[in-house]
Amino acid sequence: MSTADGTVLGTQRIVDNGPSAKRWDLVIMGDGYRADEIPKYEADVASIIAAIFRTPPFDALRPAINVHRVDVASADSGAGDLCTGLRRATFFGSNFCSGNIDRLLVCDTMTALDTAITAVPEMNASLVLVNSTTYGGSGGYVPVFSLAANAFEIALHEMGHSHFGLADEYPLLQNCHEGGHERYAGPEPAEPNVTSRPNALKWSSLATAGVSVPTTLNADCSDCDGQPNPVAADAVGAFEGARYFRCGLFRPQYDCRMRTLGSPFCAVCQQTIRRVLGPFMPAFTVPPVAVPRPPLLG
Repeated sequence: MSTADGTVLGTQRIVDNGPSAKRWDLVIMGDGYRADEIPKYEADVASIIAAIFRTPPFDALRPAINVHRVDVASADSGAGDLCTGLRRATFFGSNFCSGNIDRLLVCDTMTALDTAITAVPEMNASLVLVNSTTYGGSGGYVPVFSLAANAFEIALHEMGHSHFGLADEYPLLQNCHEGGHERYAGPEPAEPNVTSRPNALKWSSLATAGVSVPTTLNADCSDCDGQPNPVAADAVGAFEGARYFRCGLFRPQYDCRMRTLGSPFCAVCQQTIRRVLGPFMPAFTVPPVAVPRPPLLG
């Protein structure tokens, strides 16, 4: 469960949109793939990257992004489990059940960062893909995600945390009745997609005209709010229940990928992603048009 349990085989630039100094360079690395499983890893990465680039706003921002694939062979296949004691000898030491939370899949962050920077010194962001179909992932400096169904959704969600500073928008950590998560009473969160101040929205420029704020309120903070969306699906307002609290924190839209995998990124999250990646978009120039000279008068 360390670098002694695997080998870095090499790095391939699989999406090339220009020099690294001018693009947002994403490095993806695999853990728990044996040497004989590297062809599977290559196919897994290709599928996930294609899905990411089909997803708004990344579809329109593709010219800003380079993608590098680091091929890493591990001694064992899959990932360990800290709760059951299952051990796997892998290069990045990936394990499920960090903090006794089944879905929390983590790796050795420093090893992952060192590997990504060594492979691509100008890298802007990195990901670790773990060769397991068990559902799991985590954010942090290096997002980690498994090959569970719709794995790219986990990748997008964790990228939202790690690379774009987005908060979770769901109102629970483990369940809807856990203590200490009834009502938020802390300072205004730094993340752009949650707020404790519904009457002074940090996303007021995106708010939908005519939508009341707060848009929804949870009538029972001892449980998650189950009321249906009272407005259009794309309406931006202030919906109570976010960042692991059932009351006291608000999210911009009723649903979002930062709340439910498979949902689109909300308008605020999309704006944030565009703000980060926009400076890396190439400057397209219009070639000069030759203007014919008028005939000489003789």
